[in-house]
Order: sequence, then C-alpha cells, then structure tokens
Amino acid sequence: MAPYLLLALGAAVLGFLLCELHPSRRNDIILIAALSVVMFFLSVLRGTSVGVDYQMYLNYFAEVCEGGLPFVFSKNNLYWREVGYSLLEYVISLFGSSRLAYAAGIALVCLVLNAVFVYRHSPSPWISMFVFISFGIFGYTLCTIRHQIAIAIFLFALPYLQKKQFVPYCLIVLLAMTFHKSMFVLIPMYFLAQLALTWRTYAFYGVCLLGYFMFSEAILPIITPDFYQGYEVGSYYMLGRDIPTAVIPILFFLVVALMQKPLLDRNPQNLPLIKVSLYCAVLFIMTLKHFIFQRFALILLPVAMLLLPEITRCLAISPEQQAELDSLKHAVKAGTGNKKVNLQRYNELRTRLKDKRAMYYASIGFVLFGGFLYLGWILSANRLLIVPYVLA
Repeated sequence: MAPYLLLALGAAVLGFLLCELHPSRRNDIILIAALSVVMFFLSVLRGTSVGVDYQMYLNYFAEVCEGGLPFVFSKNNLYWREVGYSLLEYVISLFGSSRLAYAAGIALVCLVLNAVFVYRHSPSPWISMFVFISFGIFGYTLCTIRHQIAIAIFLFALPYLQKKQFVPYCLIVLLAMTFHKSMFVLIPMYFLAQLALTWRTYAFYGVCLLGYFMFSEAILPIITPDFYQGYEVGSYYMLGRDIPTAVIPILFFLVVALMQKPLLDRNPQNLPLIKVSLYCAVLFIMTLKHFIFQRFALILLPVAMLLLPEITRCLAISPEQQAELDSLKHAVKAGTGNKKVNLQRYNELRTRLKDKRAMYYASIGFVLFGGFLYLGWILSANRLLIVPYVLA
C-alpha cells in the first residue's frame, strides 16, 4: 500500500508548500499536472492483478479490438446499452490493442477529466486533489472503470446543479449514463437537491431510513428484476457492509451540516451540494444493509472534492479582513488619525485574525487527518484488490 500512501503524502506536502504557502494559478497547474502524471504512470504500469475488475475490462477490450465497430453496436456486446463506453474502447483500439494502450487511454480520460474539473471549479485545487486520492476515488479508477468515467463526467454537472440549470445538467447526466446506467438516479436527485433543508427534511429521511431497514427485503425483489437483474435478495450485492464503510462519509456530512451557515454565507449556491452530501451519507447508511447502494453512494462522494475545500475557505482570512489589518497597521505607523484608537483596533483585529488563521490551519489538518484515516482503512480492507501494487 506504500505507493498510494506516498501519493497522498506527496499531495499533502507539495500542495501545502506550493499552493498554500505560495498561492497562484500557476502553482495550481503545476500541482495538478504533477499529481496527474504520477497517477497516470501508476495506472499504466500496474499489473493485471491490481484492480478487482481490471482483467475483466482487459478481456472486453480484446473483444472490441477483434470485433471493431460492428461489435460495438451488436447485441453480442455486453455493454451495447452503454454505448459511450463501448465507443471509447473502440477509439482506444485505433491506437493499439495492447494492455498498455488500454490502460493509457482509460487513465487519460479519468485523470484529465478530474484535473480539468478541479482546476476550473475547486476553491482549493490541492485539497481537492488530496481528497481525490485519499477518499479512494483514484483507487476506483483502477477497477470500476465504467463507473468512474461516468462519475468523472457527472462532476461537470455539479455547477449546473448549483445554478439550477436543469437542461445542461440533464444533458451531462445522459452522457454519463452512456458509460454506466446507474447514473439515472441523478435525474431525480436534481429535484431532491432543490428541496428545503430543515428539521422536517432530516426527520423525513430518518423515517425513510427506518422503513428501509425494516422492509427492504420485501420491497427490493419487486424492483430489482426490472432494473438490476442478478441483484436478488441473498446475492452478494444484497449483503451488508460493515460499519467502518460508512463512518467517514457520515462524518463528512456532519461537518458539512455544522458548517452549513458559513458555507451558505460564502456562497448560497452551496446549498445543493450540501444536500448531495446528505444523500451520500444516507446511501452509505443504506449500504450497511445492502452493498448495492454503495454504487450509488460513490457517485455522490466526489462532492467532497468541492465542499471540503469550501469549508476550509470559510475559515480563512478574507482579502477584506487582511486589507483592513494592513490599513490599520499603516495608520499606526504613519501616526494618522487617532493613534490610540487605531492601535487598539489594530491589536483587536490582529488577535481575532490570528485566532481565525489558527482555525483555518486546524481545518486543513482535520481534512488531512480524515483523508489519511479513510485511505488507510480503504487500503487495509482492500476490497478493490489494489493492494499489493505490482508492476506489469
């Protein structure tokens, strides 16, 4: 598990030294590019045993290379309904039929989409990249490939969710569905994300969860034959996960809920993202009874790449506060105005901002600690079979 831990450590240390202490868009680009290149080589150079579904996808790629475009649109194609993924594999096959060609093509798609999204939309790109690694999202790109490409596409719908622009949001979701049909849940989620977030909302979801734990075995057999054949009660996908599976996602939402007012003060458009974090936590709780719901929960988990940096920025010293402190400092040195009053105001503001700066760095430490804790658990559980990391 050392490569993944070193990758996360590199993201934390390089991000803090380069982007936190010397913030600039140039340094953001350097960090994003450096981490993406390292992850690209980790993806491409890994052996076929790294990633629980990797060999299965390699076998499918071989079918695409052999059958060509006619195979993509034939009923013999296992993924003919998810034509976006099939066409992507066909395009990759035009550059080569080797394992290396496939791994490089998939890694480029996943990592470039993530890099572009983080650069364009994250308030703190280095923290977003750290979350991408430490929350296991990068690890999933090594195995659940169709799902992760679909999720990477869906990330670009989040800004439209925030702006309540349904048409572009829906078009992006429909594109993501051509890679994995489970993305259909994001259509109703758009409307759920517009609901008010009050104690009644929490009570309603609490009652729904209680009903789910009591009656899921009676309800799911009615639904799964039409939507997810093979996921019958008693199958592997219907078994429950252990409690640690849901701990970090639930803690993530609790932190978001506690910071709801500062998040909304900073940007009222954060409200839909807060609701997405709630649905993510609810789905992870549902996973404790039926594993299949983790597939849907993982679609929403990358919202942490936006909300965790937003939380740290809420606690940071604003440019206006810094400008006020600098102005008072200059007034005290120059002796302009009432020197005694200016000195008192300067000392009070400096103390207040010193405390705020300490809280800001504490929030970063909290994110880093939680991220390493989550990554350590993911690697120890090793459900994705990405440990041990071996070269091809």
